[in-house]
Amino acid sequence: MRLGLGALFLAAIAISACSLDDSPSRAGMPSGSVSVLRPGTGDDLDDGGTLLPIDASGPPSVHFASPTDHASFARNTVEASEWVARVAFRVVSGGVARVELEAAGVTIGDVDATGSLSYAFHGDGPIVVDAIGRDPAGLELARDTITITITPPIDMGCHAMLDALGLDWAVAAPEEGVADPVRVQPHIGGVTYRYETSSTPEAMLMDCQLAPRLVQLSQLVSTYGVVEIEHIGIYNYRCIGGGNPDTDGCTPSLHARAMAIDLHAFHLADGTVYDVTTDFVITMRHDTCPIPSSSSADRVLKESACDLVQRRIFQIVLTPNYNSDHRDHFHCDLTEGSMYLGAGAWGVDPVIDGLD
Repeated sequence: MRLGLGALFLAAIAISACSLDDSPSRAGMPSGSVSVLRPGTGDDLDDGGTLLPIDASGPPSVHFASPTDHASFARNTVEASEWVARVAFRVVSGGVARVELEAAGVTIGDVDATGSLSYAFHGDGPIVVDAIGRDPAGLELARDTITITITPPIDMGCHAMLDALGLDWAVAAPEEGVADPVRVQPHIGGVTYRYETSSTPEAMLMDCQLAPRLVQLSQLVSTYGVVEIEHIGIYNYRCIGGGNPDTDGCTPSLHARAMAIDLHAFHLADGTVYDVTTDFVITMRHDTCPIPSSSSADRVLKESACDLVQRRIFQIVLTPNYNSDHRDHFHCDLTEGSMYLGAGAWGVDPVIDGLD
């Protein structure tokens, strides 16, 4: 049964007095914290069971509606090529301007107007989560605390990750230089991958580690309306700049491990094509973003290249700004370390005159 405003106010005063004078503090509450008012069962929901918005009137109160204290969550979701546990928090509050959530003492964000916040946890073990009600100046008015536990996935292997991402794939025959060869169908996250000289898209051979990055790549380019990526290769057992890794004593390319892809063109549903060869305007050395652009197509290509690095989708991205060998494509690979458009990775890049 829902209480009137007057009854709620009187109940709040009574609870506050009890909390201050008689009630033991909740486990995990910091010493010296203000009391936390806990609405009665049903008072924080509307008739349809929906969480009510944050109410800035009345005495300060904050309460976790969900999850419950000591709840456990497995890292069984893949986001940004990592296993995470995404936890949905719901908070009931009153008399505060905003509610901030902290996990292990680190702010993870403010709940929205309905008291909700979703957050992805990457590590395992128990985590103390605080909901803190604040006034407009940021002063803490009320707090509630719970502890949740994050557990690892049952299977942390790369193959399990491809299944969790919903990819259509199969184990591939052994290939020289490839640690975990898989063959992935070319339709990934609403984007089709087609080799430059092929009229139809075909399954792609790659190391398993590359496949989750292509999911991220699809998500990125989809924001520009891209429905097809034209590439010029993934697996090629060779050295950087050419040569055989087995006989020439040279540094193997990440293509030799099937952990790289060369992106040539991006096709939109309306027939528009952003072609690296013709649309990327070379501006020479630019190690930071944004990169100067001169047309809409040039801007999309350069923004995408920046995002590939800034979102850590790939560790190394080389564009036509790097050297003439990359005039017609972006080279994207998973080499540990980071390089962008001219800041070289020691021991990885070929020696090029004029490159620091």
